[in-house]
Amino acid sequence: MNEKIIELVKQQLSEIFEDYPHTADIHELAEELKSDLIASAEDNLKDGMSPEYAVKDAFNKFGDIRDLIEDVVHESGQKEKNENHEGHHIDINQSGITVDGGDKLKIDKSGMFINKGKSFKADGSGVSISEGRVFRADENGLKLGNMVIDGRGINFEQNENKVRDTFSKFDEQFNTNVDTEVYVETLNLVNEQEFNVDEVERLDISYGFATVRVLPNEGDKIILREYMSRNNPDYFARTSIGSDTLQIKQGRFPKFLSLKVRTQILIPSNFSGDMRISNSAGQLYLNGISGLNTVKATINSGNGYFNNVSVENLSVKAQSGRIKMENVKAGDILQLLAHSGSIKINNVLGREFEIKAHSGSVRGENLSGSGYVISHSGTVSLSIEELTGDINAESNSGTVRLTMMPTNYYFDLQSKSGTVKSPENAIMDHDTYSFKAGYVGDNPQYMIKGKASSGIVKLY
Repeated sequence: MNEKIIELVKQQLSEIFEDYPHTADIHELAEELKSDLIASAEDNLKDGMSPEYAVKDAFNKFGDIRDLIEDVVHESGQKEKNENHEGHHIDINQSGITVDGGDKLKIDKSGMFINKGKSFKADGSGVSISEGRVFRADENGLKLGNMVIDGRGINFEQNENKVRDTFSKFDEQFNTNVDTEVYVETLNLVNEQEFNVDEVERLDISYGFATVRVLPNEGDKIILREYMSRNNPDYFARTSIGSDTLQIKQGRFPKFLSLKVRTQILIPSNFSGDMRISNSAGQLYLNGISGLNTVKATINSGNGYFNNVSVENLSVKAQSGRIKMENVKAGDILQLLAHSGSIKINNVLGREFEIKAHSGSVRGENLSGSGYVISHSGTVSLSIEELTGDINAESNSGTVRLTMMPTNYYFDLQSKSGTVKSPENAIMDHDTYSFKAGYVGDNPQYMIKGKASSGIVKLY
């Protein structure tokens, strides 16, 4: 960096900030501004400007810094009224009780949450320990380890646990931190890096605020491209290779300055390793990816789009957003979990699958495989192309509609407070208003189960 530019930026910022209180937020804002203005002035210097004019132009392009400072001062004042600088921050008010802003403990009218609900959660949906892996009790029943007690009696979720175990063991290969975000052509390409595919067995990709596209590459390099609204190296991804793992982690994201980030990650067609990718706030796209062993994608606040993907194991979890898939094949295990959003699939194969939408519908055309399809509060509507085992389809408060292409199967259909419709050519073992069981074809092998608590079950 040019020492003259650094000195001039520091001097001007010092003059601007001298009349303001020296809080932690103000200090962080000053550091963000210094980094951004130096980067802008360095670009001006490359264009032939003198250091003095390069800095002046960088400040002019940025706009009124004092307005931004005033906003931060106001927010900091509100924040410091309730701040305790020693030990844990405990806040007790009319809304409830929080420790460390709710990260450690939150008790309010919505329920009680320890470690953001990961360790313990009790709310309107029920009670869970360790996110339901150890214990869960809700309107669907009681789950203790692998044992489930509900309207069906006592069951052991062997298929579901196999799906979950596949991806929990997969996580052990990686370090703990990862994130991602979007690609837009109007932004400038500010960072491009290449990596030899022969040195990599695993991709560990982590972004917090961006839109990310994972695309195929015909060459022998893994390529990272970042498009941004600001050309500041502090914001570029941090990359490293160790233990055969290429880690790509989003760079520093400013707290107070506006920044748009779009990312492309190009993967050679001969790469057959594993990939874990997470995105905290943005869209995630996987297009044309094939040959990988296991892919695990986590989306916190945004949507996931998967097109023309063929891998051995695929897990997609969306906390707040929808999952959309077309022409996707998981040769072994497929897991799709949407907590607050819908799942829509077309021409998807998972030899064993777990597909769940907590508050949204599950709709699919040409689904092949075996496993569970469950919606807590929404419709389950599927056309089944091929069976590799039994299928269980359930909706707690919605319709279950299954259209079968196979011509040989057993079925068991139940609705607690609705009607049940079975195929016209079925051989019936039980035939009542809300419960029908039997089989179709001369040589049935697998079972189709449809269940609704408050809705209609239809099998065509």
